[in-house]
Amino acid sequence: MTSSTVAAPKIERRHLVACLTAADRDQVLHAAAQLAEGLTITPLQPAESGLALMQWQDAVMHQPFFLGEVPMARAAIALVNHRGDRAEGGAVVMADDADLAHALAVLDAVFAHRWPGEEVVEALALRGATARERLRAQRQAGLQRTRVDFSLLAEADADEEADA
Repeated sequence: MTSSTVAAPKIERRHLVACLTAADRDQVLHAAAQLAEGLTITPLQPAESGLALMQWQDAVMHQPFFLGEVPMARAAIALVNHRGDRAEGGAVVMADDADLAHALAVLDAVFAHRWPGEEVVEALALRGATARERLRAQRQAGLQRTRVDFSLLAEADADEEADA
């Protein structure tokens, strides 16, 4: 009996949809269409898009309040291959794009159940993760430019008091 070791994915499933959403939309749709060829797709929750009411919690009293409406799309599907194996996947994305949610659900199913094409999904997710990291670095650089060092003010006050 031969034991084969399967390398752990570089992207965790809980981050998959966020990373794929940051990747190129057309590549995501194309990859999903290719990986779904020859498979039976059964919608568990048909792809739909619309608005969702976003609830938040205030930082002081910890009371919930409604922040507003945000665009939301979601889908859940089951894939069945020619051998009868079943894989389920789903996606919820903050976008008004039901087609994208459906494609993300297909890619999630392939990735979660380690079906053929998983490496394509992971490569696409890694490109999206790189794009997310680049955006995070840009935002951090912008925040750094707005940082104020108040210790300089304290030193100036101390200098003024010493001169007086």
